[in-house]
Amino acid sequence: MRLLHTSDWHLGRMLYGRKRYEEQAAFLDWLIDTIREKQVDALIVAGDIFDTGTPGNRAQELYYGFLSRLPATTCRHTIIIAGNHDSPTFLDAPGDLLKAMHIHVIGTASSNPADECVLLADHDGQPEALVCAVPYLRDRDVRRASAGETIADKNRKLIEGIRAHYAAVCDLAAKQRESVGDIPIIATGHLFVTGGRTTDGDGVRELYVGTLAHVDREIFPSVIDYLALGHLHVPQNLSGSDHQRYSGSPIPM
Repeated sequence: MRLLHTSDWHLGRMLYGRKRYEEQAAFLDWLIDTIREKQVDALIVAGDIFDTGTPGNRAQELYYGFLSRLPATTCRHTIIIAGNHDSPTFLDAPGDLLKAMHIHVIGTASSNPADECVLLADHDGQPEALVCAVPYLRDRDVRRASAGETIADKNRKLIEGIRAHYAAVCDLAAKQRESVGDIPIIATGHLFVTGGRTTDGDGVRELYVGTLAHVDREIFPSVIDYLALGHLHVPQNLSGSDHQRYSGSPIPM
C-alpha cells in the first residue's frame, strides 16, 4: 500500500494582495499527476485545506474539482482532516456524499473515538490499514474552563486533553487491529510538536490564545506506525524519526 501525505494547501491565500489561484491550481494538477505516476493507494491531507473558514468560490472550485478527479486515479482512499484555518462544519457538510467516493472528511473533533477511526480495505474487502483521523483539536474540544485557573493550569489541561484524545482513538484502533490482523495504524495531527522548525514570516499561526501549546512527541501512542502531521510549513521529521513527519506546505507562504 502506497501512501501520500500532504497538508497546508491554504487554498485562497494571497501573497501581498496578489491572488495565487494559478499556483494553487498548478499544485493540484501536479498532485493528480503524482498520484498516477507513483500509483498512490491512499491520500492523507493533514489540515489547512483552505486559508480561511469562509473560502471564496474559486478556492472551493479548486478543492471540489480536485476531489472529483481522484476516482479516475489509482487512489482508493482519501482522508482529509480540518486544520486551525479551516471551518470544521464547512468541511463536514458534504461528508456523506464524499464518503460514497471513499473520501473521508473529519472536520469536527468527536467525543466518540469511533468517529475518528477509519478502517481502509482493499478491492476484495480485506482490511489493509487503520487511520486515526484526528483533526485540529480546539481548546473547547479537549478542555473545560474552571474559575480561578492560571495560564499554566489552562496549558496543562490542554496538553492533558490532547493526550487523552489521542489515547482514546489509538486504543480503539489497536483493539480493532487485534480482530482484523496485523495492519498498520496511521494517525493524523494538526498541531505544533516541540522541536518543530518554522521559518520567519511563513504564515504559521499560534494555535491557542495565551499559550504556545507545543506538545511533546511522547504524547502520541506507540501503536502509531506512521504519524502524518500538518500545521508547520517546513517539511521535516520529528527528531530524526522516519515515521513522524510534517509534509510542509506545497507552496511557500
